[in-house]
Amino acid sequence: MTGVQMKRIAKSVSRLLIVTLSLLPFAAQAGMIGTGEVAPGASIEQSRAKVLAFVSRGDVQQQMEALGLSASTARERVNALTDEEVQRIAGKIDAMPAGASSTAAAWTTAGVILFALAIYLLWK
Repeated sequence: MTGVQMKRIAKSVSRLLIVTLSLLPFAAQAGMIGTGEVAPGASIEQSRAKVLAFVSRGDVQQQMEALGLSASTARERVNALTDEEVQRIAGKIDAMPAGASSTAAAWTTAGVILFALAIYLLWK
């Protein structure tokens, strides 16, 4: 193809895109939505069970006992929470990163990255 033909094709494609985009409706709206709208099946009982399961974990119980709170007292306090408080805590549990407190994983990742960088620099 010659340069003139390429220019004609480019102009045709550009015009087609302009017409197509001008005919498409742009009605997107952004806004905050509540947890109830995202997960309508998430009931209070499920949220309360999630918080109770979190409180029953061994590592969490050790932390609570270090702070002077027994596991049974923690369960009683979870049962005494309002529905709104339970859902807020359950949402925070879902948002927690998995394995974020593992320093071994962080050091391993850093080691792999440094190793790959060293190999890259040696082969360059």
